[in-house]
Amino acid sequence: MPLLSKQVVILIDEYDTPLHAGYANGYYDEVVSFMRNLLSGGLKDNEHLFRGVITGILRVAKESIFSGLNNLGVYTLLQEEFNTAFGFTEEEVMTLLDDYNIRERNDEVSWWYNGYFFGGEVIYNPWSVLNYVASKSRRPRPYWINTASTEIIDNLVTRGGRELREEIGQLLENKAITKPVYENIIMRDLEKRDDLLWSFLLFSGYLKTTGEAVHRNLYELKIPNEEVRVVYEESVKRWFAEKIESNRLEEMLKALENGDVKLFERMLRMIVLQIMSYHDLGSEPEKVYHALVLGMMVWLSSRYTIRSNRESGYGRYDLMLKPNDRARSGIIIEFKCVYDSEKPEHVLSQALKQIEEKRYTAELEEAGIKEVLKIAIAFRGKELWISVSNSLILFDCRN
Repeated sequence: MPLLSKQVVILIDEYDTPLHAGYANGYYDEVVSFMRNLLSGGLKDNEHLFRGVITGILRVAKESIFSGLNNLGVYTLLQEEFNTAFGFTEEEVMTLLDDYNIRERNDEVSWWYNGYFFGGEVIYNPWSVLNYVASKSRRPRPYWINTASTEIIDNLVTRGGRELREEIGQLLENKAITKPVYENIIMRDLEKRDDLLWSFLLFSGYLKTTGEAVHRNLYELKIPNEEVRVVYEESVKRWFAEKIESNRLEEMLKALENGDVKLFERMLRMIVLQIMSYHDLGSEPEKVYHALVLGMMVWLSSRYTIRSNRESGYGRYDLMLKPNDRARSGIIIEFKCVYDSEKPEHVLSQALKQIEEKRYTAELEEAGIKEVLKIAIAFRGKELWISVSNSLILFDCRN
């Protein structure tokens, strides 16, 4: 049979990548027009076409790039159809590890590249798994992240205000946040509607759903794995880098690790004055300080397990740093707001008393950590006071 008498299959992968590039680089209208003509010419009224398959991150139907097409069947990662076609299933990954005689590395591979939940199926990132098993070192790395531009992600995440930074902090603690998910996104609306951020992150692979919708289009969202967590940590670092010099932040955190609380306070005071506004403090200043300090602790994530608002002993501590090396000191931080009628000394004393009475150090003690640095941070607006263990050290950000 002559070649031209056979119908063909047209496969278009990552059709929306040019849209992302156009959006990021200022030629968005031109690329939308081009894609509309390309798809219409290839997939509509084409007598040689048997099937057309288009894949991409986002369904951007409202951009009218599909206006020349009809009878499209659209399937997203929220649906069961084709849910195993987005990556490797657990069974496939186990077979691959067996073929390379590295089945014992299952936990490591799962921690770094597992975690996606597509239409009820647990899925691994195929690109990263293949690169991992093919490498000589077999050292886990962010293979997939290093192949993609995160410019849009960085812009969306770092432009947000206090609430967004708090939610990023929750995600970094492996907590879930509940957000609406929209399957149709207009790229321009990303600049206008903050609620579209979560849909973009989900369909781009930077978040996962924990299961079915909790209500209509509301889903619980989490960071899927360690590879993606690297992106959020780097975004937080870049946000701080735009505000303060990185060496200043590193000096402050080194002082904290070394137990030099006076230097830690002095550097923290400088940072608070530099990047925090009274508008940020709003009606819940304790959350603001909490989110600020938690974000800065990202620099220590390679040496400490960082947790916040977790149960330990008889209550819930604000912030805990559990060292990977038991020879290091653990750190417990309690935040307190000082109201007009209160004295800072009393608030700090109560905060330290709370750490002791509620036994917030129980989790560290169970982990075999022998030394624990207990820190109380009290504040009123931009005024800041710190107390350590039973010795009181007072500072004032106004001076």
